[in-house]
Amino acid sequence: MTPARRLGLTAAALGLGALGLWATGTLTWVRVAGRPAQVAADVRPELTPVALCVLASVAALVALGGWPRRVLGALLVVAGGWVVWLCADWLFGPPEFGWFAYAPLPTGPPAQPGQALGPPTVTAAPWLGAASGLLVAAAGVAVVWWASRMPRLGARYAAPGTAARVLDRDSAWWDAQDAGEDPTLNGSTGDPGQPPTNARG
Repeated sequence: MTPARRLGLTAAALGLGALGLWATGTLTWVRVAGRPAQVAADVRPELTPVALCVLASVAALVALGGWPRRVLGALLVVAGGWVVWLCADWLFGPPEFGWFAYAPLPTGPPAQPGQALGPPTVTAAPWLGAASGLLVAAAGVAVVWWASRMPRLGARYAAPGTAARVLDRDSAWWDAQDAGEDPTLNGSTGDPGQPPTNARG
């Protein structure tokens, strides 16, 4: 797999994970017959801010390199694992929904007088959140593993110093022209990207 493809796949995974978390944050999580349903903003309000942070990490992934990129990957693993735990807490917790759930269940009188109250039920929304968290965590592992094998913004695949030498020759070429000199009189081939040759052979 090429470095550019690694970067593209990792960025796509982060984008999909962020989209999934955002969608999860808009869905209903708990329904109770006769009472208002609870959406993610009532149950897990952390999901939307995490989705925005994951989306911002795509730009950071492209801009960073080396150990800062590995730190970013580790943070993504932690964030993804935390999201999975938040969602699993509601999926596999006790009947009161969640080992550490702080959002109260819907209470109060029925929405309509005389309407029967039913038991609370969890929708499939936490499954989407858990899957999105796993995707974010997997992308974080890929960032840590491939940190030095993915391109960075502005980087070139060349030997160390090659890009700088080409840039210097190019700048010297145009500087000579601005000064009214003919750079071809030095024996240059006419290509600013080529090193000057000895005119006397």
